[in-house]
Amino acid sequence: MWTVSRNYSSPNGLYYEEVPEGSSDIGDIYQDPINMASILLHRDENGKVLMEGNIGSELVIRPLPQRIIDEVMSNKNEFNKIHSLPNVTRSKRSLSQTHHHVVFKRMNTATDDEYGDFAFMEPDHLSKKFRTKRSSDLRRSKREAPYVIYPEILCIVDYDGYRLHGGDNVQIKRYFVSFWNGVDMRYKLLKGPKIRISIAGIIISRGRDATPYLERNRVGRDAIDSAAALTDMGKYLFRERRLPVYDIAVAVTKYDMCRRRKGGRCTKGTAGFAYVGGACVVNKRLEKVNSVAIIEDTGGFSGIIVAAHEVGHLLGAVHDGSPPPSYLGGPGAEKCRWEDGYIMSDLRHTEKGFKWSHCSVASFHHFLNGDTATCLYNAPHEDEGLPRVLPGKLLSLDAQCRKDRGTSACFKDDRVCAQLFCFDAGSGYCVAYRPAAEGSTCGDGQYCLNGKCVAEHENIIPDYTQNIPTYVRRDSIYNGAIQGRPTFAQYNNTDYRNRGR
Repeated sequence: MWTVSRNYSSPNGLYYEEVPEGSSDIGDIYQDPINMASILLHRDENGKVLMEGNIGSELVIRPLPQRIIDEVMSNKNEFNKIHSLPNVTRSKRSLSQTHHHVVFKRMNTATDDEYGDFAFMEPDHLSKKFRTKRSSDLRRSKREAPYVIYPEILCIVDYDGYRLHGGDNVQIKRYFVSFWNGVDMRYKLLKGPKIRISIAGIIISRGRDATPYLERNRVGRDAIDSAAALTDMGKYLFRERRLPVYDIAVAVTKYDMCRRRKGGRCTKGTAGFAYVGGACVVNKRLEKVNSVAIIEDTGGFSGIIVAAHEVGHLLGAVHDGSPPPSYLGGPGAEKCRWEDGYIMSDLRHTEKGFKWSHCSVASFHHFLNGDTATCLYNAPHEDEGLPRVLPGKLLSLDAQCRKDRGTSACFKDDRVCAQLFCFDAGSGYCVAYRPAAEGSTCGDGQYCLNGKCVAEHENIIPDYTQNIPTYVRRDSIYNGAIQGRPTFAQYNNTDYRNRGR
């Protein structure tokens, strides 16, 4: 994680500073693919468990602000009177001994913007595949996409986002790890190609002028010209060489986004913007990176589905009901109806809004097997060990047995990965009825993963295919920043299939 601030003596007038890893633990992420829930759990300074994340497409869970708890505690009798419900058993724990949470429903704001939520890339005969990663990644033969691809996201938080989260770096990290985990949930629905979102880094803006590509395209007090801002963002990133390695850069802003009409009026209603098929692509002629997107988020995870939609554009998907751009070719999405309301539509009012249409899946296949997608082929930082925070890291083998049987573990070697034997005081035997938790120690410098005892540094991709809630290490999507290493599309509720054709 890095901060960025204005400094005219630095390259491009901006100063980047890496945020040292503190002692604060950002927490642990849990996913429930069936209910499309993504929750981050962590403890406050008093040891109370806090939860934040999203459940489905509309519900958000957040800790209740302390000021509200204090207000309630000052009038306990009134609180108990208001909240006494028939047939409800209240916990004996008082409000002062636990931490309450609030679950709220996000509002879907309809818009009347008549423009599309994407832009096609400008032609560039000098274009080359954009990548500063390992050159060996580019040596694959044509149309040999791997079974799993790994878009690495550079998340740029603007100054309003910084203030929205209280200027707290740890809270910002927690929020955006949870945010991109929610985006990852949408892509885990894909069986082939499998797409796993990871975070290459988080950039926190310490001033409005730290994102000049947004500020110079301000419209009034609270809006930005989305098309112009995306162009300037791509040009800035083309020149910037101090950032961590990434596949896709996404700026997250609280500004309203608008589109310029003929005559100069800027119409609000856009919530995201990206280039179609822009992932991995740079335009040398225009000196502009095309693997960029801008999305709105108000701090309540409102931007998760927008981000999934815009990343979908970057990976080659057009809106359902639309033909493909000429420079990409492929199947397009004319065989899928916009009105069906899948992710690449903006009419998501049913459970289909969680899913990808078969046209989007076909478009992903086509793009990922093309010449420009090779930057997505490598596993994130495969030349380094990926630290994992798994359940077995939180409870020792003895602690697991104490939870299960009130005793201790009989063995502490590679056998525990398949069966954890705990001493049974009643029979005097060692009894096993489950494997040790993922991440449990199974030897010197070894731990359990997917039922096997592996070296700590070994990079094994977890199996995400089970139809059960999946425990995900907190850095499975936030790997780059923990290591300390360093689409013109729009989102709204308007049908654009026949616009500008």
